[in-house]
Amino acid sequence: MGSPDFAVPSLDALHASGRYSPLLVVSQPDRPRGRGRQTAPTAVRARALELGLPTDVMTKETYSDVVARIGQIEPDVVIVVAFGVILRADLLEMPRLGCVNVHASLLPKHRGVSPIQAAILAGDTVTGCATMHIDEGIDTGDVYLVEETELLPTDTAGFLSDRLSRLGAHLLIRTIDGLVDGTLSGTPQGETPTPYTKKVRKKHGLIDWSSDASTIERRIRAMTPWPSAYTFAGGRRVIISEAAVAPATDNARHGGVVSLTPLRVACGSGSLEILRMKPEGGKSMSPAAFLAGNPLEIGARFGVSD
Repeated sequence: MGSPDFAVPSLDALHASGRYSPLLVVSQPDRPRGRGRQTAPTAVRARALELGLPTDVMTKETYSDVVARIGQIEPDVVIVVAFGVILRADLLEMPRLGCVNVHASLLPKHRGVSPIQAAILAGDTVTGCATMHIDEGIDTGDVYLVEETELLPTDTAGFLSDRLSRLGAHLLIRTIDGLVDGTLSGTPQGETPTPYTKKVRKKHGLIDWSSDASTIERRIRAMTPWPSAYTFAGGRRVIISEAAVAPATDNARHGGVVSLTPLRVACGSGSLEILRMKPEGGKSMSPAAFLAGNPLEIGARFGVSD
């Protein structure tokens, strides 16, 4: 059971293992995607169709029907990776080996739906994946295996998600091996040291220039590639996709342009050097290319939308 790109390596690992044959792949409904807004299946369902695996779609309305179909299959284990639908006891208690989840954090840290973005925003230097037994709580079940990886200072949510998806797939196969041969049991998590993460929305990409430069730089990486970190310049919405922390500038008002070459913007503390940006409706470009078509002066303010 999975939906986005993050879950595809886990499906591929199961299919390639030669030991664990997916009897059914369940995903969220097809939705309009891309600029053309053409209806398309989720990444997981698309991959399952390529592999010739049977698929089904689950919504709140079809939940009971899909659970009944899963019951007819009599699965040994149900694997859930970034699925997006909360499972109830009727499904959790069905498989012989239980339901197993691949979660993109070092549980119990960063429980919830956006652990990758949360780890970047928090300034973590180490992150990883965990597999756990799913219970009726939200990411509260006993943990089977955990593997760490360095969170690089250049990691965007996109880069980190790709790396953790592969790490999680490897961890999943090891977990199922241990469950099947009876050598693996779960360990209670205890209390989480961090707040539950919530769904990332477009509004979370808005840059608050009164924050310190390090916080803003992490937000830019956490919101890349989606929903993108954005601000306003000359009344136009501008996406900032890459930036670096720069020295503070005395007496500069936050959001104010303090240098054009390189392009630097004052923050609540320190300043931020913009390395890549994209005007609304345009292409990603260097600051020099942006300024060629959108002249700014020292003292002009980012973050003002009118």
